[in-house]
Amino acid sequence: MTREYTQAERKSAVRLYKEKGWGYLKISQVIGCSRTAARDWILSAGIKPRPVAGYPDKFKTKVLNEYEKREDLSLEKVAHKNGVAAPTLSRWLHDAGRKVRPHRPRIVDKESIVADLKVGLPKAEIAKRNHCSVSWVYQVQRGEG
Repeated sequence: MTREYTQAERKSAVRLYKEKGWGYLKISQVIGCSRTAARDWILSAGIKPRPVAGYPDKFKTKVLNEYEKREDLSLEKVAHKNGVAAPTLSRWLHDAGRKVRPHRPRIVDKESIVADLKVGLPKAEIAKRNHCSVSWVYQVQRGEG
């Protein structure tokens, strides 16, 4: 059963959008309606939607340049360092006509892992010291890695 909203609630949504700069989601949470309903009320009042802010071009360029210059960092690490999702950085690279570097195979010093296993260190500690996963430590222990 759908709820009927009062004219005052609809006007309140429009006012919050126009005067306070609130987004559809915040308005919907306060009024208790769906995000779509809040958007529809605002659009039906003749108000043009605000553009989505996104990231400034200067910031994008900085992140893209960092990725290209820092070959020691993966796409995921550069993205995380800059507070951006990895798929977003990948899309920026594609949109700019730049290439995503292929993943480098992880080079793990198996002898170091074996030595740590002989000493009896916990597998989690061995993985941390050797920058690998615990499952990789198990593979080396079984002779598979």
